[in-house]
Amino acid sequence: MSQKITETPVSAPPEQEQPQAVTVDAGGSRLQNNIRNMRLIIVREYKAQIRQLSFKITTVIFLLLVIIGSFVPTVVQLITSHNKPQQTSVRVVNNAGSVAGLDNASLSRSIGTILNGASTSSTPTFAITVSSSDELASLQKQVKDGKLDVLLVLERASDQTLRFTYYSNSNAESDGNLSQVQSLVQQLNALDKMHRLGLTQAQIGSLYAAPNLSLVDVQPKSGQDTRPESEIVAGYLLAYAGDILVFIAVTLYGMGVAMGVGEEKGSRVMEILVNAATPLQLMVGKVVGIGAAGLTQLGAVVVIGIGAFLLQIPLQSVLFGPHGGNLTLSVTSAAIPVLLFLLLYFILGFLLYATIMAGAGALVKRQEEARNAVQLPLMLLMGGYIAGEIGVYYASSTWMKVLSFIPFFTPTTMLVRIAGGQVAWWEIVITIPLMLITIALCAWISARIYRSGILMYGQKPTLRQLVKLMGR
Repeated sequence: MSQKITETPVSAPPEQEQPQAVTVDAGGSRLQNNIRNMRLIIVREYKAQIRQLSFKITTVIFLLLVIIGSFVPTVVQLITSHNKPQQTSVRVVNNAGSVAGLDNASLSRSIGTILNGASTSSTPTFAITVSSSDELASLQKQVKDGKLDVLLVLERASDQTLRFTYYSNSNAESDGNLSQVQSLVQQLNALDKMHRLGLTQAQIGSLYAAPNLSLVDVQPKSGQDTRPESEIVAGYLLAYAGDILVFIAVTLYGMGVAMGVGEEKGSRVMEILVNAATPLQLMVGKVVGIGAAGLTQLGAVVVIGIGAFLLQIPLQSVLFGPHGGNLTLSVTSAAIPVLLFLLLYFILGFLLYATIMAGAGALVKRQEEARNAVQLPLMLLMGGYIAGEIGVYYASSTWMKVLSFIPFFTPTTMLVRIAGGQVAWWEIVITIPLMLITIALCAWISARIYRSGILMYGQKPTLRQLVKLMGR
């Protein structure tokens, strides 16, 4: 019996496009895996930071400091408004008759003008009263008892010249009114003599008219600060505070990166972590996660600080009237830009120093050695901090400008120069790319050290080994 054979067609081999599709998918999957791992590490580091008690305590302290600092101008203005100097009472006894052709009312106004100057204050320093000679004995007793500040008696000698007698309860060395009274009597004596010589009031007034003086500055100062004095003072105070805050925050969180790497390496947790993520993912995740925690803290400080400064405007309006908040307006205009640039330069400064410290932390055997490993970046940061503190007084100097363009010193020195109003817009535009380029370069070097250094247990790498690590 014959057997029927059925032929089954053989399928064609797969086309060559399929491996290419697999390659593309693998690349996309690898990118997704990198992003997922870094996101997980960032979240882990971020939560670990913000859950620490020290983070919560320092955040509360920073917020309290910025709130208290924002209320300082209002408190100072409130204190000074209640501690205004009292008026100095001046009693004049005129026994000389007409002085310079003036009656007693005109004489009182003239004395007030001489003693108080051109002050437009609603409460002049000296309160002038012209009294009769019958009150002289009573007025002398008031001076002796300390109830009257100044008593001035005018009389005429036989040659018609004026003679002045000044009564005071203080000796000449401690009498703060003596110099002004001396100036007063000199002017009254001169006015009276000119009147007796026949000069009219118009002629006398022309003699005392201010001369026409023109000031020509042959060496004008370029970039002279024309801001209100209150804004200049507020800017420098904020520069001090911002410089300190950037130094503390970068040191604190930069050291956190180095200590975290050292702890994981010393406890050999790194061996487990590198099986789930690459060293580069670990470094980026740790730097960004800890930096995000620091940014959260400083972001809260900036937001609360701006809100507290802006609150001073209506607060001073209530306390001192609609025109009583000039100091706060100037402080606010100086404070808000400085706070925003504080946030910007903290981010750049942290990224720069944290990447360096992460590479340094990967070289230690134990967590305790991390402090020694980061001495060099800390010295650079300390140098920038000291330069910023000193530079408050030399914000426009050449050496301060040069330092502000060196990325390792930019965060603190630029903040001081901005607060002092000594920075052109193009300087800020230049310093930001310079810092970003330096951050990228330091990140590339640290990533290579980090990649190999985290697996070097039990040995301290030499300089030659570090060079080899960076070249791999």
